Amino acid sequence: MIPTTAPAGLFDPARHSPVTTTPWSEAAARAAITRIVDAALAAFTPDGLWPTHPRDDPERPDERFAMLYCGAGGAIWAIQRLAQRGFVPAPSIDFAATIATLVERNADPQRPPDRVASFLIGDSGLLLLQFMSRPDKDVADRLFAMVEGNMEHPTREQLWGSPGTMLAAIFMAEATGQARWAQLLERAARLLLQQMELDASIGAWVWQQDMYGRVRCFLGGGHGLAGNVFAVLRASGLLPADLVSTFTQRAYETLDALALRGDGCINWHPVHDAAAVAGKLPLVQDCHGSAGIVVRLASVPRTPEWDAMLTQAAELTWRAGPLSKGAGLCHGTAGNGYALLKLWARTGDAIWLDRARAFAMHAIEQVEAGRIKHGQGWHTLWTGDLGVAMFLASCVAGDSEFGTLDVFWRLTAYGD
Repeated sequence: MIPTTAPAGLFDPARHSPVTTTPWSEAAARAAITRIVDAALAAFTPDGLWPTHPRDDPERPDERFAMLYCGAGGAIWAIQRLAQRGFVPAPSIDFAATIATLVERNADPQRPPDRVASFLIGDSGLLLLQFMSRPDKDVADRLFAMVEGNMEHPTREQLWGSPGTMLAAIFMAEATGQARWAQLLERAARLLLQQMELDASIGAWVWQQDMYGRVRCFLGGGHGLAGNVFAVLRASGLLPADLVSTFTQRAYETLDALALRGDGCINWHPVHDAAAVAGKLPLVQDCHGSAGIVVRLASVPRTPEWDAMLTQAAELTWRAGPLSKGAGLCHGTAGNGYALLKLWARTGDAIWLDRARAFAMHAIEQVEAGRIKHGQGWHTLWTGDLGVAMFLASCVAGDSEFGTLDVFWRLTAYGD
């Protein structure tokens, strides 16, 4: 299955490679999941957690990460979730004892105080993990205060800001059934809506985002508009329907106004800033560009306009081909593959499942090549091999479950 060439100007060919011709094999996918998890379990120690992969840029060779994004929290989550889904046996390691230490081990004296709450990098995701492992009122109360305290975060995006910590509140609302979490979510969503501004130059709505000392308007799944709207979509069962529809209508208008189109494909620059993107080709990955926008917005109610936009964005993701940078979720082949799975789930058209599975086989080859090159596995959820394992599991099962965005561990109701 060879993609048709993508239109020039909508992506950077140097960042992508042709998809493998190796045919889809469920047995090969299951074997790869087993290899990835077995390698991760073999590399774990309670004191040292996991060795940091050089591609995650540790400041010291002995540095260890505890976070969900590229640390022990995400690795443990992925292993437990794969076991829960029946792809690997339940691990013999008592991860609950380690989980209880991760918030403390995630402390970084160089991290600014306003980044401590981050869902993927900071502590809110780890407190959620701790609660899901062993429900505890004090942990829940700490997490509630952290989500509430992050609602005014100036980045207004998913990595550091409220749209990220809202995810923790969503999972807590679903796990506990406590009304306070749904009420907190509605407060956060209404504030997020108030923070939008009408941009007269495009006649549509944007967020002004103060990130790393620069104010920009990001559009994508990792840092921008799509990631913000995803939090509201994910909470749609807990929020007023008119509030959700306002977000989705504004999202469509903005994305439509800023789209780059050609030959049945569509993409977006990372930011709405003509000077900043002048002479640059747009990215196609989960954090920026068409792939992440599909992953975050594929659950919007079906209309001809949304169907066309999301289908064209997924088409570009397919035609661009796998990412050369790596196999993982954030900026790799597996993350882009999830955009294809999301279109499969949205439309029921089997071509998208077939295309996702082609990316899956390519990702397996990338993981194996990376292990040989670096002499170690990449034991992380969002950047490395365990994210690939999650993608392979979805390709086998024929679903589009994107871990830590769509699901956390499912629990029975905790009680009020």
